[in-house]
Amino acid sequence: MNLNAEVCAVAEDGEMALELAERERPDILLVDINMPFMNGLQFIEALRRTRSDVKIIVITGYEKFEYARTAVDLDVYAYMLKPIDLQELKRVIQAAIHQLEQERAHRRHFEWAIAQINSRRDFLQEVFLRDAISGRLDVEEIRDFGVYFSIPSGNRLKLMLIVVRSSNSGAKPWAPLLRRYTLQNALEADKSGGEGFRCLFLDDRDNIVLLYEQGAFGDEDLAARTREALEGELGISARTEVSGELELTAIAEAYDAMLERVEAQGDYSPIVDAAKEYIAKHYSDPELEVNGVADRLSIHPVYLSRLMKQELGMPFARYLTHVRIGRAIELMADPNAKIWQIAEKVGYHGANNFSAAFKRVLGVSPAEYRMEGKQE
Repeated sequence: MNLNAEVCAVAEDGEMALELAERERPDILLVDINMPFMNGLQFIEALRRTRSDVKIIVITGYEKFEYARTAVDLDVYAYMLKPIDLQELKRVIQAAIHQLEQERAHRRHFEWAIAQINSRRDFLQEVFLRDAISGRLDVEEIRDFGVYFSIPSGNRLKLMLIVVRSSNSGAKPWAPLLRRYTLQNALEADKSGGEGFRCLFLDDRDNIVLLYEQGAFGDEDLAARTREALEGELGISARTEVSGELELTAIAEAYDAMLERVEAQGDYSPIVDAAKEYIAKHYSDPELEVNGVADRLSIHPVYLSRLMKQELGMPFARYLTHVRIGRAIELMADPNAKIWQIAEKVGYHGANNFSAAFKRVLGVSPAEYRMEGKQE
């Protein structure tokens, strides 16, 4: 018949047919109702317990309605009466093959889609939570997605909002990701809590939001530790608010209330703002140092450095290093940019000095950081 198929087995009775079908795993079966030991309908019923995908074509001389109805109930692909027209049989088999191919293609696509979703589960969870706090999802959607992402139900969750002061952040596109990366590392290193749920993500304003289950961290002041991590590693000051215990469906209301409270707080002193602005414009100058900036601001360099340490968590030199490394991270997104070229652009004499500073800030060399980014 030129069907691009082959006969894998022939059985003389129903019991033998069942044994062969389980062993050979055929895709299409031609079954006669009139078979010894186990008739065709009994054979199909037994086979359906383990095989739902096989296409079964019944060929019989029985015209009884009961047989046809039973065949339909057993999901038979076609019911053909003898005598069989070979061309019609060929057409039916070709149609069954085509349907099998379509089903397998759909199954492959579905499995691929599921694999893609699972590989991006963490990212999708963050997207979901960002949509949830923004009010873009209704209660039922939040509840359903919460179950999918295994987020605890009941009043077992707490929400923390971390807002970097506006004078810290500027308009650098890398800044929110760097802050998130730094805080994520700090929280992952926290061994004082349990294994409860925790998820760190950015909101629509690039603030950091932490949703966590009671017990996921120790009893220490979590808000203070997050501020210390940002101030100690990046030289930026942050304002924090922590909610009471809440249900996932109330996350948008809790977020709005905390954002309103945080935004009512003040910002940095004019001197620190001016110093930060000057550094942001001149960080690429390898000769930039505290004396020059203090002179521009008409204040004593010791006072400037002390004021920056009070408000930013680090003195002038360390803050300048973090600004340069932050800019370097942005430039490293270009795979064609050489390390030595980046070093010069952010104010370092030579790649060695740059690499040493980079490792002090992030704990890895520029080359290692780039390799980690490729693997992710």
